[in-house]
Amino acid sequence: MNSGASIFYQGEPGCFSEAAILSHWPQARAIPMASFEDVVRALLERPQSVGLLPIENAYRGPVYEVLDLLTNAATPLGIRAEVVQPVRLALLACPGTRIEDVVVVRSHPQALMQSRGFWGRRGWRAEPTLDTAGSARELAEVGGDGIAAIASPNAGHLYGLNILADHIHDHHDNRTRFWLISKTRLGDHQSPLGLYKTSVIFDVPNIPGSLVAVLSHFSRYGLNMNKVESRPRPGVPFAFRFWVDISGEPQRVTKAMDDVRHDTEWSRVLGEQYPVLDQ
Repeated sequence: MNSGASIFYQGEPGCFSEAAILSHWPQARAIPMASFEDVVRALLERPQSVGLLPIENAYRGPVYEVLDLLTNAATPLGIRAEVVQPVRLALLACPGTRIEDVVVVRSHPQALMQSRGFWGRRGWRAEPTLDTAGSARELAEVGGDGIAAIASPNAGHLYGLNILADHIHDHHDNRTRFWLISKTRLGDHQSPLGLYKTSVIFDVPNIPGSLVAVLSHFSRYGLNMNKVESRPRPGVPFAFRFWVDISGEPQRVTKAMDDVRHDTEWSRVLGEQYPVLDQ
């Protein structure tokens, strides 16, 4: 990717998506968007554009909205790289507010879940917002007695809030993985880990053994399944669509995917041999 390239993300300045962009591509211009759907729309309308979207938290699981948007896009978008960003959460409040004054915490639902052990035992009421950094900005702009935001310490500094408590996430190694997405191929990224993944999503016939038959192809070619997930299948109530991440030698991946297509009713490769830049 060219130095100084623009990368779209969902959220506001100070959020973890922006932090992931700036920590991995410090020369890039991070462009905030209001929603995941807005990011996908921008990528589809501007073929040379790039986006970074969260796909899974280490402890709270997949971001299904992102997966569904990528799956259902009329024009396929491709995964070009995977990166991981540590998640550090802090309790933020307006100057003059003490931790003893807090009765309400506001943040993105994922951040609220990732810090529930901290605020839940205190009996505080949680109010979900669209974005971690957005909750900090709104608090700084509007204020409010007894209200605190949960976001990164950087968001606190950015919006002039005090940090009442730091490292309030439930797990010290909390982190989120992101996919670098684009409509057209980018310049090659090399994985410093030597790890490359292929992500595929597919539908199988509603007959006994159909899923086993597909997964057996990956095993037969000696591929590692890093991820297996099911999602509701659009237009077919109580049927499921499957998402699989695999890694292994490129030639083996190609052969396995040829066999997989014969045993599926529909499939889409979301990303082929894309580099994992960190874990």
